[in-house]
Amino acid sequence: MQIDSGIRSILKAPIVYSTWQSVLGAKRKRNILRDDYIRPFDGMRIFDIGCGPADILNHLEDVKYLGADFSEAYISEAKNKYGDKGEFFVGSADALPPRDEKFDLVMALGLLHHLEDAECIALFETAKRQLVSKGRVITFDGVFTENQSSAARFFLNKDRGQNVRFADGYTKLAKQAFGDENVKFYVRTDLINIPYAHIIMECTVA
Repeated sequence: MQIDSGIRSILKAPIVYSTWQSVLGAKRKRNILRDDYIRPFDGMRIFDIGCGPADILNHLEDVKYLGADFSEAYISEAKNKYGDKGEFFVGSADALPPRDEKFDLVMALGLLHHLEDAECIALFETAKRQLVSKGRVITFDGVFTENQSSAARFFLNKDRGQNVRFADGYTKLAKQAFGDENVKFYVRTDLINIPYAHIIMECTVA
């Protein structure tokens, strides 16, 4: 579930969304995601579910990238900016155009907290089918924590996504598709320029 009314509605415009992300410190955040969690290599095949305007491509080189998002505006912006660096389509992961290849990595960055539990489970199951052996899913979302500051809790509650969870709320969904032993998670409070907590999950195909 996502709120797009009121002041939040301006974030539907790609330029506003990208500018707001920059204000929050997106460059540093994406570099950390790339170096510590995505760990790209030449020719890496990446499927980015909920890619938005695909600004992560500013931080990736020599990968084979496919991005999907429900927003026509975001996908149009992604094609305009990064059309020579990847493929893009409007729709869900289940609507992936037929292809023989599978992916080394599926990303869902800032997506799960917009989805209901059943939608998250379906996403994980779809992602798992799209992966090669030992392939990975990386997710990135806001997270509630115990003894969280009131400022961090305030910003999390103001997110457009209305399904921000505690860490175990996210991991139990991932484990339904990948099993207990194949889901790792990391909670970070140092990624953006406001008080906030993020959870990064790494799910591996056994």
